[in-house]
Amino acid sequence: MGIPNIGATLRNSFRAIRNGEFLLRVRADKYYMHIMYLFLLMWLTIMLSLQVDKTLTQAGNNKAAIEELRTHHAEKEAALVKLRSASATEARLKRMGSQAALPKEPASVIKKK
Repeated sequence: MGIPNIGATLRNSFRAIRNGEFLLRVRADKYYMHIMYLFLLMWLTIMLSLQVDKTLTQAGNNKAAIEELRTHHAEKEAALVKLRSASATEARLKRMGSQAALPKEPASVIKKK
């Protein structure tokens, strides 16, 4: 028994892969349908995985948007409640004949030294 020439074997294998004859050389032609089925299953698995990732990413983005909108809504509701109570207070003061009214400018801060 001689030592097989590894370089020539690799060269022949690469040439067979390039020419599309590798499966015929290793007598895998009888398993052609199994190989095609395996590639179909692999393709389906990859596509479903990508769809799941896309859906989860979209769900995360939607959650963040909902939280932002919820915060915005709470701020608007608080501002509305403040305006309602301020206008009701001003109306009561006018009914009672008071000179006090809501401030026209924001409050100024006096800094201590």
